[in-house]
Amino acid sequence: MYSDGVHRTQIYLDDHEFDLLTQASARTGASRSELIRRAVRTQYGIDTPEGRLAALRASAGTWSDRSATGAEYVEDLRGDLGQRLEQIGLG
Repeated sequence: MYSDGVHRTQIYLDDHEFDLLTQASARTGASRSELIRRAVRTQYGIDTPEGRLAALRASAGTWSDRSATGAEYVEDLRGDLGQRLEQIGLG
């Protein structure tokens, strides 16, 4: 299921922490493990202001070799709305 780049760990939660995590899992549909991973990323990773700024800086210039605008690119991906509606029986 996971690649070699994933590590397994074990944590201890008190009843209240476990209940909070279980409630959040039921509310969001995310597993408890996924919620913990998100919390780690938010607290210590790219979801910090510094991490977002670093990601933004790293992405600078990535569109420079393309001739289409972002809007044109998305429109090309999406295609014609009328055609899509016909395909699902709404056109």
